[in-house]
Amino acid sequence: MKPFVPLLALALASLPMHASQASTDPSRLVESCAELVDIYVKRDQLRFAAAQTTALSEAMRAGYCRGVLDEYRRHYQCRRSDWRDQAEIIARHSPAQLEELDVDDLLAKACGY
Repeated sequence: MKPFVPLLALALASLPMHASQASTDPSRLVESCAELVDIYVKRDQLRFAAAQTTALSEAMRAGYCRGVLDEYRRHYQCRRSDWRDQAEIIARHSPAQLEELDVDDLLAKACGY
C-alpha cells in the first residue's frame, strides 16, 4: 500500500479546498470513483504487483474521488463512514442517472442520505 501513498498525496494536494462545491461534472466524479474502486480491487487481488500496474493518471483520477469524499465528509456528517463503500456507490451510477444528479446529490447518496 505504501506505493499508493505518494501518488494519492499528490492527487489530494491538487484539489480545490471545497471540492464538493466545485463546479464539476458528475460523470468525472463517477469515473474517478470507479478508478479508485478498481485500484483497490487490483491491490486486494495482486498485492505488491498492483503498484506496478497502476498508472500515474489512474492514481490521479482515483485521488480526485478520494479527495472529494474526504472534503465532503469534513463538512457533513455521513451515515456511511467507509470511503470505499461511498466510492463504490458513486461508481455504480450510469450516464442516464447522471442527467438528474449533480455532484452534491451523488455525495449525499454515498453518505447515506
